[in-house]
Amino acid sequence: MVNMWGDLMRDLYITTNQNTKEQMFYSQLITGYNLAPIAAQALVTLSKSVFASGEEDYKKLKPGQVKYLAVSIDEPPGKPMNECKYIPIVLTLDATEDMETYAKCGLVEWRRHVIRRICDEAYDQKAPLTLKDLVRIFKVSYSTIKRDKKELDKQHTIPTRGIIKDIGPISHKSKIVEMHIQRYTQTEIKRTVHHSHQSIESYIKDFGRVAILTKRSESIENIRLIVGMSERLAKEYQELYNKYSKTHKERIDEITSTIHLHEKAATFKKTRVVL
Repeated sequence: MVNMWGDLMRDLYITTNQNTKEQMFYSQLITGYNLAPIAAQALVTLSKSVFASGEEDYKKLKPGQVKYLAVSIDEPPGKPMNECKYIPIVLTLDATEDMETYAKCGLVEWRRHVIRRICDEAYDQKAPLTLKDLVRIFKVSYSTIKRDKKELDKQHTIPTRGIIKDIGPISHKSKIVEMHIQRYTQTEIKRTVHHSHQSIESYIKDFGRVAILTKRSESIENIRLIVGMSERLAKEYQELYNKYSKTHKERIDEITSTIHLHEKAATFKKTRVVL
């Protein structure tokens, strides 16, 4: 009888005194890093919220889907990636129709088919993928992904972070304005470049202001200050105006007719302000 109770108490001690991973982490923070108990507990709670969040969501994943961390669409361009907010998104890397594409068109078209799908999925979840994300996912070279994107964009621009945030050697605002000059509808432009109607209208109006000021022979510095944009974008809009001012005069006149500027544009000089 004594031995039975002794074994029972020993089992009870073993089962009730086993440390969880959280408890072990908590103890290590105190003994190994000399953290105060309140600070150690706060760090454990924070760690759980960061590393354990979304575990239930994994159960909702369909076959062929994965969870991926991508930069939030709210993060501005130019911000260091390690300082950006990342959010979990679901990407479908393998779908039933994929093998049909592979069988009919081969490996390259299969990859491009999947690239388009996951870029659309990421954009819909407010975390557009970067080219580096695609390199990491498909385990191919950066030049391969760039080539794939170039071919895909000929059919329908894929919404990567570079497109959405206007990152790259040529502004996508200029491409949008050029499509408008060529009489693409706003619906067609939005479907192609994934920018809102409000943004498209804003780009077109800015182009109209640049066109008017360019016609008045204002300097690029004055145009940049008056319209409120980068010198690079002002030059791109100037190039569009020079390119289409004759061949698409009627369309540009339509754009500029809705823009109102002072008869004589202000001249900006650096002056000392005394308060």
